[in-house]
Amino acid sequence: MYRINYFILFNFLFLSLFFCACTSYPEASENALRQAGNNRKELEKVLKHYSRSPADSLKFRAAEFLIANMPGKYSEYMDGQWSDIATVYLRWTSSSNKQMVLDTYGLDETVRKDDVTHITAEYLINNIDLAFKVWQEMPWGKHVPFDVFCEEILPYRVSSEPLENWRNKVLASFADIYNSFRNDTTITSVEACRRVNDLLPRFRMDKDFPPMSYSQLMATTRSTCDGMAALGIFVMRGLGIPVTLEMTPMWHDYPWGHTWNSVRDNSGVYISFMGAETNPGNSHIGLTLRKSKVYRQVFANQHHIASDFPPLLQNMNYIKDVTSEYILNFNMRLPVINSHLNHTGNVFLAVPNNMDWYPVAWGKIDDDHLHFQSAGRNILYLPVYYHNGVLSSASYPVFTGYFGWRSFKPYSSRTVSLTSVAPVNTEWNPGMKGGKFEVANQSDFSDARTIHIIETIYKLYYHTVSIKLQSAYRYIRYVSPADRSSNVSELEFYDINNEKLQGSVIGTSGTKENVFDDDVDTYFVSEANPSWVGLDMGEPRKIANIRYLPRTDGNAIYEGHVYELFYWDENKWRSLGQKTANSHVLKYEAPSNALFYLKNITKNRMYRLPFIIESGMQKWL
Repeated sequence: MYRINYFILFNFLFLSLFFCACTSYPEASENALRQAGNNRKELEKVLKHYSRSPADSLKFRAAEFLIANMPGKYSEYMDGQWSDIATVYLRWTSSSNKQMVLDTYGLDETVRKDDVTHITAEYLINNIDLAFKVWQEMPWGKHVPFDVFCEEILPYRVSSEPLENWRNKVLASFADIYNSFRNDTTITSVEACRRVNDLLPRFRMDKDFPPMSYSQLMATTRSTCDGMAALGIFVMRGLGIPVTLEMTPMWHDYPWGHTWNSVRDNSGVYISFMGAETNPGNSHIGLTLRKSKVYRQVFANQHHIASDFPPLLQNMNYIKDVTSEYILNFNMRLPVINSHLNHTGNVFLAVPNNMDWYPVAWGKIDDDHLHFQSAGRNILYLPVYYHNGVLSSASYPVFTGYFGWRSFKPYSSRTVSLTSVAPVNTEWNPGMKGGKFEVANQSDFSDARTIHIIETIYKLYYHTVSIKLQSAYRYIRYVSPADRSSNVSELEFYDINNEKLQGSVIGTSGTKENVFDDDVDTYFVSEANPSWVGLDMGEPRKIANIRYLPRTDGNAIYEGHVYELFYWDENKWRSLGQKTANSHVLKYEAPSNALFYLKNITKNRMYRLPFIIESGMQKWL
C-alpha cells in the first residue's frame, strides 16, 4: 500500500542520523520519556525498532504519537492476591457485604500503574504492527487518513482497563468475518460495523463495574453503556474499523450521562451507534434525548487547561467537542455579574439537578463577557466558576431556546399560584370517570343506592362531593367503571357533623387498605373489573360529604401537606418560607422572572428541574 519514495527515504536518513547522534528526542516524546523513569529504555526500544527500515517510517510516527500522548493514561489493579478489579466487583454485586468480599480475598486499596512507567516495548510493538495490518488489509482502509488511523484504530487502550493483547484475541475470535471483509472489495466501514455489532453479546446493565478489558467484557457481559461502548471499540478497531467513543456528561432529562459510539464512513462522516446494542443508522438514546454537549474521546492530549476542573470534566484534555455534529446549537456571549469570584480563569456552563448545578462545558472569559461555544438548545444553564470543589455563579441562569436565549434575573414580587411540585402525570385521570358511590344496609349491597356518579376528573387532587341523604346507612363503597380498575388513591367519608367516619375496610381482593392510609402515593389495585372498595361502619350513619383522590403521582398540592418555595437569587437558592396547604392551590409572594423549586416537605419530594411562572402557570424547563 505504501511505496518507498523520496519522502520515506528522507525520513529514514533523518531517523538514522537522529538515533546515531544520541541527542534528545522531539519535545513531545521527550516529555513522556522523562516521566518514564526506569521504563525509558522500553519506550526507546520501540522508537529504535521502527527506525531501522525506511519502510517503517510511518510506524515510527505512530509509535511517537502513542508515546507522546501516553502520560496520564493508566490501569488500576487491586493490591492483593487478586489484581482483577472486575472479578472482585462481580462478587460485590452478588454480596450484600462488600467488606466481607475484601476480607475473604485479602484485598486492599487499588493501585494505579501508569503506562509510561510500566508498559513494555513488546506490548507496544505488537499493538502497532497489528493496527497497521488491519488498516492496510481492509478495503475501506484507503479512505482512512493517517491522522484518523492514529485516533480511531491505533490506540492500545480505551479507558483505565487492565492492559492485555486484545488485538490478537479479536483477530482470533473474529477470524472468519475478518477474512470475509478482506476479500470483499465493495464493503464499507459502516456495513462492516453493522455486521460485527450484530455478533457482539447483549449486555445486562450493571452499574458496579470499573473499566474492563476486552476479555472481561466478552466473558462478563455485565456493565453500563461505558462497557458496551468500550467493547464496540475493542472489536471494531481490532478489525480495522475506525470507531470512536462519544459521550454526554449529563442529560437534560435525567440525572446521569451516557456513552455510545460512532463509525467513520468513507467520506469522513460519523454515524452513531450503540456498541453491542444498536447498529449505525438506527435510533438510540444517544440521538433521541436532550443533550447540552457531546464530546468525542481522543487519544492525543488536547492541552485544554484542566487544573481544578469539576468532576464531570476531569478528563477534558482527552476529548473534542462534537456537539455541532449532533444537535442544534449556538454560541453564547453573556455578561459577567460576579467577576470577583473568578479564581482560576476558567468558566463553565452547569446544568441543574435537585437544586445543585453540574458543570458540563467550559468557556472563555474577558473583562466583560463570558463566551461559550456550541451550547445545546432548549437547555437551562448556569454560568459558574469552580474553585476547590466550590461553585459560584458568574452570570444569571439562561435558557437556550431555538431562536435565542433568555436570562433569569429576579425583580419585583407578585402573587403566584402553585398547583404541583413537578409536572403532573395525568395518565390515570380518566380512571375514575364513570365510577360511582353507593350506600346500603345489606352487606351484599342488594339494596344498594347510588348517591354520586363521577362525571369529570379535573386534576390529580382531592375532590369533595356533598351528599343529601334523609336515611342512615351502614355500608358505603366506591365502584369502578365496568371496564376499568379502581384507580383511587384515597377515600374519606364524613357525617353531618363533619366527623370523619371510620369502619372496617371491605371490597374486592387487592390493596384496598391503601385508600384509607392517608398516603397519596399508595392506591387500590385489583384484578377485578369492575372493582369496589368501601367501609362497614358497624352501624347506620348519615353521610354528608365524600372526599376522594384519584390515583396520583404524588406531585400535586395536597391539603395538610407542608411546602417550601425556593428561587435562585444570583448565587444561591433562597427560601421564601414554608406553608401548609389548605387547598389544592398554594399561594406565595415571589419575584418575577425567577427560577423556582417547590418542595413537598411532608413527602420530602421535589422535581429535579426548576420551573418558571409564565402567564400565571408553572412551566418546567
